[in-house]
Amino acid sequence: MAYLDYISAALLFIIVGVPTMMISIELLLGQRKKAVLASKTPRQPCVILMPAHNEALVITDTLSKLSEVVSSEDKVIVIADNCSDETVNLCLQFNVKVLERHNTELAGKGYALDYGVQYLKSLSVVPQTLVVLDADCEFEANSLDVLVHQSQTQDSVVQSLYLMKSPIGASIKTRVAEFAWLVKNKIRPNGLANLGIGCHLQGSGMAFPWRLFNKISFASGSIVEDLELGLKLANIDEQAKFGPSAIVNSYFPESNAGTESQRTRWEHGHLSAISLLPKMMLTALLKGRVSVFLLALDAAIPPTILWLMLVLFTTLLSGVMTLLGLTSAFYISCTLLGLLVFSLALSWLCNGREIIKLSDVFGILAYIFSKFSIYKKFFTARQKEWVRTERDDKYE
Repeated sequence: MAYLDYISAALLFIIVGVPTMMISIELLLGQRKKAVLASKTPRQPCVILMPAHNEALVITDTLSKLSEVVSSEDKVIVIADNCSDETVNLCLQFNVKVLERHNTELAGKGYALDYGVQYLKSLSVVPQTLVVLDADCEFEANSLDVLVHQSQTQDSVVQSLYLMKSPIGASIKTRVAEFAWLVKNKIRPNGLANLGIGCHLQGSGMAFPWRLFNKISFASGSIVEDLELGLKLANIDEQAKFGPSAIVNSYFPESNAGTESQRTRWEHGHLSAISLLPKMMLTALLKGRVSVFLLALDAAIPPTILWLMLVLFTTLLSGVMTLLGLTSAFYISCTLLGLLVFSLALSWLCNGREIIKLSDVFGILAYIFSKFSIYKKFFTARQKEWVRTERDDKYE
């Protein structure tokens, strides 16, 4: 029995303990801001690629705000991908280049971005830096300059701090989603940066040195093309760096259908990508590439709420196993659950009190339960193709 106790505890530690300690360390270290040295050196011009599929509700406001932060030497290119609304006509009101793409077989953001890259390659003069910005996002003041300058001075891919905001009067479910996004896109990447590890690409507010497009391609129909591209970059020693001083904001849809579609795409894509990571982790370990292994391990951890539920379930299951005399796994599970809950509570205390109030506890439970339908669909009706999120005109 002692032998079984040891084996069960060891397996639990490897399968559940290592990922839990990884995410907990990220959350704890993520509360500490990493110093960023400012520079007065002017940046070189950049090209901004903006994929757009039927974005008539938001594209005018996006381009208007973008015009306030770009320099006169920057170039903005909108790829109108399979558009059937007024997106193209609205873009023509601004000083931007519009590329119309029609290909329903190879549909999705990755193919749209690759179309823009191929256009740039056909020009006699190519940019030093390429920036990707989604059609529903906006840079905060000076953030574009900070992002491009960091990419150019470090000659690296840089991911800005990409945040999703709740609309005024949003439900508790949307506000919990905002906090979960903050954990995923700010606290955990900041923790990785403090460990000296790169970060994952988040889809918008990304700056790339042009030289990389001889090695990589955006072309992909994956619904998590950004995550997969970031891992490919890590494999060729071009890990993206986190640039929290450059901030990009977007807004959750007000409609329940839009929010549900968005969450389903993100989480189904993340869960699908996990199956690709064990081989990458093993290869990185065999080659002694610790930072690549840790980045892949971070990507292999399911969404935070799902992982919390799995750790809780493991604790309950190991509690039942104590009836058989297998106690070590239960003690380890309790310790891991306590560490994860403490890390999340600290993250809320330091970053989330303005988003979620203590009185919202029952709403948090409702949000957690709502996740079950998303995870059930992963097995019964998995989303495998890129689907545009239903937009709201937030200024309507």
